[in-house]
Amino acid sequence: MAGIFGRIKRKLSKTGNKMEKYHEAITFAEAGESEYAVTSMAEKKEAQAPTKLLVMGRESDFSKEIIDYALEMAQRMSYDILALNTAPLSCETFKLFSSSRNQVCEEFSAMSKKNAGLFQEAAAEKGIAFHHIVMFSEPEEALESITREHKEIAFVVSESVEDRAESRVEEGERLRRNLYVYSMV
Repeated sequence: MAGIFGRIKRKLSKTGNKMEKYHEAITFAEAGESEYAVTSMAEKKEAQAPTKLLVMGRESDFSKEIIDYALEMAQRMSYDILALNTAPLSCETFKLFSSSRNQVCEEFSAMSKKNAGLFQEAAAEKGIAFHHIVMFSEPEEALESITREHKEIAFVVSESVEDRAESRVEEGERLRRNLYVYSMV
């Protein structure tokens, strides 16, 4: 529980520092020193790491729905996109077939890179910075690792895992993919 309060405290502290910087720039601008105000705000933006939107694909794939949603959100919020593909391929999975593990991992990486290429092209068309990562772990473990490494992630967008698609179709419900957006406080 202490971790979440620490993160909230850090966020509030950063917000307070931003507000102080904005008030300082406004004061100088009102006093006729608009040039200083503009340069001080530009220095602040350069020092800041770009905020990222983490998009978690389903294994090696990104659906059209998640790509469209992520691009629209990243463009609207001026975020970079960090696309993540995960595969639960650990050493234990291929313990008896260690020679096959490398081949499977290489094929998964190649397939993920190919599928992310379409996402990257669409991001480039909209002027959005795009980064792609492939990890060989469970999605939850990968998310935890990525958020520790990349502190500038503001939101996570992922798709639901439909475990009971057959029962939903039997009940007359149309099969669809839900998108989930999580804020990284």
